Amino acid sequence: MKTMESKVILFVDSDGNQLNSLKRTLHDYRDRWQMRFTENARQALEMMQQAPVDIVVSETQLDGMPGSELLRLFQLHYPGVTRLLFSGQALRTPAQEVVHHAHQFIAKPCATTTLIANLERVLHLRGLLNNPPLEALIGSLGTLPSLPGVYQQMITALQSDTTSVADIGRIVAQDIGMSTKVLQMVNSAFFGLPQQIASPEHAVSLLGIETVANLALSAGIFTQLDQSVVEEFQLEALWQHSLITTGLVKRLAPAAGLNRQQSEMPVLAGLLHDLGKLVLATQDTGEYRRIVQQAKRDGTPLYEVEAESLWCDHAVIGAYLMGLWGLPFPVVEAVALHHSPERQAVERVDCLLVYAANLLTHRFTNGMHKTYYGTERLLALLSPTEFERWTGIAEEYFDGKAA
Repeated sequence: MKTMESKVILFVDSDGNQLNSLKRTLHDYRDRWQMRFTENARQALEMMQQAPVDIVVSETQLDGMPGSELLRLFQLHYPGVTRLLFSGQALRTPAQEVVHHAHQFIAKPCATTTLIANLERVLHLRGLLNNPPLEALIGSLGTLPSLPGVYQQMITALQSDTTSVADIGRIVAQDIGMSTKVLQMVNSAFFGLPQQIASPEHAVSLLGIETVANLALSAGIFTQLDQSVVEEFQLEALWQHSLITTGLVKRLAPAAGLNRQQSEMPVLAGLLHDLGKLVLATQDTGEYRRIVQQAKRDGTPLYEVEAESLWCDHAVIGAYLMGLWGLPFPVVEAVALHHSPERQAVERVDCLLVYAANLLTHRFTNGMHKTYYGTERLLALLSPTEFERWTGIAEEYFDGKAA
């Protein structure tokens, strides 16, 4: 029987030798995880009916059923299960089934340390959320809808013979949903890159126009938000806030001693820090409507009402999805902590930059909750000289925006 301490991982592979190898590889983890092994996809579904699992790791080629189809069935019937696809095939262009149904792709051969690190990271994320209904809601996602205007720009650009990779990259970088999905794909083992990619524009340049067009027009990874949802939850304003925040991160990074390469992760986190709001607005619309209305009625910051109602806020929800989709972990952490001053430290300047940029953006643009975004929180984390420099940069930044 599954306990709070013991997580359950199901491995599915029609190659009995591979399963035996996995058993030997993971033998020392039996006290930490419950592990189940089967060569049959149908038996995997039967095992799930008998007792729940936390993670399913499936080979792409299974007897009687493709691994992607097995993951689709898990997504449909058990959306709270994390779905990993394990394959030795070279899939340079991700198939539609994989893009929509697998959270992450693990390439074979895979070093033991890499496999264990992937499993531990997923289990850490599940512990961070620790909310089965939300795990199911987020786990069911294959993609995230985009702002209508940006979506139309993308489709028009992809149908033009004169569009460049740079053009597509700029469009993707304008939208939370597109940016997140493209980065998920580029950072998966499909591409086997030696380092993780934190720039939507760079991700598009690696994918190429043909692959992006296939994914957008055939696989349908880019879909359009309902205009009524955009208006009700002010999602265009949400994205503008994200763009402003990431712009401030870029300006603060040199003051924090980061060079351009070092600042890529916090810049991405600034761009995606409110991803959880998009998830809630589009996937749990009725409940989120109630939360938003309560926050307005009580004059309380939205993240506090979220935490009271859901036992976690949009920061954790966005980080959970990003982690499931394999985005760089420093970005995941910075997003998760951007409303947590007590978790900030000068040793983790990447997280601190995102926290500070979001705080200062609200401080200068959100008159309703200035008391919640007081600069004394930041002053406690920085030296007086650093504090003056950072707030001075923010003042110049917002004065420039106003002009």
